[in-house]
Amino acid sequence: MNLFVYGTLRNTYDNPMAQLLRKNARFVGHGYVPGRLFDLGWYPGATYEPDSPYRVWGDVFALTNESILKQLDEYEGIENHPDDEYARRDVTVQLDKKQLPCQMYVFLKSDGQQTLIESGNYLSKH
Repeated sequence: MNLFVYGTLRNTYDNPMAQLLRKNARFVGHGYVPGRLFDLGWYPGATYEPDSPYRVWGDVFALTNESILKQLDEYEGIENHPDDEYARRDVTVQLDKKQLPCQMYVFLKSDGQQTLIESGNYLSKH
């Protein structure tokens, strides 16, 4: 399974969850999905909108140990509850000249009040 990450799990971060991901996955490359990226403080949230003119940039990892998904879901606050901020969903990521099916943590609470990161790249924000 491939996982697309766009925030604190990206390849350049060194927090414990990013380290866990790198130890249990193979880096595939950089890519993007159509959608919007929001600044939520110390972390971002991204929507997946196939018809969006905006892009969300991130990294794709091929999981070599899918058992870490439970820990990553907990990190993202996924409890399968209506108040969850995120859900893990199937998306299509554009990598160079190919498209790749992936899962990503999609932000569910977009209401127009969040600050849009226009570049679509959380790394360029910092």
